[in-house]
Amino acid sequence: MSRVLLINPNWTGISGQQQIQFKRLWQPLCLANSAAMLEKAGHKVRLVDNNVERLSPKALGRLAQGFDAVFITSTPYDRWQCPALDIGFFIDSTAFLPKERLYIMGAHVTERPLALLGATGARAAILGEPEQTIVDIVSHDIPQSWPFAPINGCAWAEEGLLNKAPQRPRMKNLDEMPYPAFHLLPMSRYHYFPVMGKHFALLEASRGCPVGCTFCYLGMYGKKVSRKSPEHFLDEVAFVARSFGVKNFYFMDLEFCLSRGFVEAFCLGLISRRIKANWTCQTRVTDIDLPLARLMRRAGCSLIHFGVESGDEKILATTKKGISRQSASSAVEACRRAGIRTALFFNFGFPNETKRQMEKTLQFALELNPTFASFHLVVPFPGTPLAEQTGTDLKAFPPALYPQYNACHSLPALTSMLKKAYLKFYLRPQWALAFLCDSHRADIHSPHNS
Repeated sequence: MSRVLLINPNWTGISGQQQIQFKRLWQPLCLANSAAMLEKAGHKVRLVDNNVERLSPKALGRLAQGFDAVFITSTPYDRWQCPALDIGFFIDSTAFLPKERLYIMGAHVTERPLALLGATGARAAILGEPEQTIVDIVSHDIPQSWPFAPINGCAWAEEGLLNKAPQRPRMKNLDEMPYPAFHLLPMSRYHYFPVMGKHFALLEASRGCPVGCTFCYLGMYGKKVSRKSPEHFLDEVAFVARSFGVKNFYFMDLEFCLSRGFVEAFCLGLISRRIKANWTCQTRVTDIDLPLARLMRRAGCSLIHFGVESGDEKILATTKKGISRQSASSAVEACRRAGIRTALFFNFGFPNETKRQMEKTLQFALELNPTFASFHLVVPFPGTPLAEQTGTDLKAFPPALYPQYNACHSLPALTSMLKKAYLKFYLRPQWALAFLCDSHRADIHSPHNS
């Protein structure tokens, strides 16, 4: 039996970025999955979500002295798709951790293993999905001896050069994963204000996405979709609700409605089992219609997130997302008629996008009139087709920094557009009135971290 420490760092440092990224207080699901698998294998695990515990780097170092292996992620599960763009907080968190027992992981590590091995002094880096690789490391790399023995899914440095073991295949049967080890986390501290409220948990029914959006980072997931069975996922939701008093769920799949058969079976299962769950998900606007939306609402779905991205058809075509203005309008209308709230994501700063096209996006957001709208600057994150299109050169960035917008545009012009979009959308009297009258909303007077 080994003693294992898993760390999700306190990522308040992203407040220094050139564009806003929300810092939701959500469970680090990948670490909770890893902890469950380690416990199943007979190991003793401590899981520190430092977004909650707020230990200093020195305190983390003192804590780590009692463990055989220490794992820290730059990117918890909900940020696999949209990683933080300044990870100084991650590197700072490793300052006092024992280097000979330290393993790093996350989207940034997957894309830049050599740079981050050098910046942290870690023994090895985990590339891609971390869970099974963590279990294998604990089973085969303790006690540690140099050089690092090849374990599939890992990379390590020797004399300034990067070595990679064979790539680990993606997990195919997600039903084999135990339920997340939420008993190791302060579950009462997690929430999704003002959208869903407290008594909240993040879960996943599937991984992967077959759609090749140019701006979407899939390095942690892959394009092949792995999915839990409806029965297994129903059991998991019921267990988490019963064991931890969870009432509100976010199913964080990239495309929750990609398999209509799964969604219908899951919803009918929630209804027949009388599982009382208020839940949200994210999916494509092309994957939902009124009959499905009505079934989802009957099963407890109160909010759906959609990536609309742009209000200009030419820009939409360049994203390779495979959606249109009409499909976005139809999805929002279906949700409205079914009684489901909507949260829409829009981006500014695509290659060759003009100011007029950005204005068109803002106008489209106002026309769609969703419950919530989120506006961002599109990011050419390493490993995405957009990064290749824009000629993003990672050598120009230190290990902690990543491109924060498409540099083909003027940053002042983009940030001005962002500010204008948020003000015009949320300062409308009709939006404020609708929000205040929304019977599904959380208590907006409760504390939140956004």
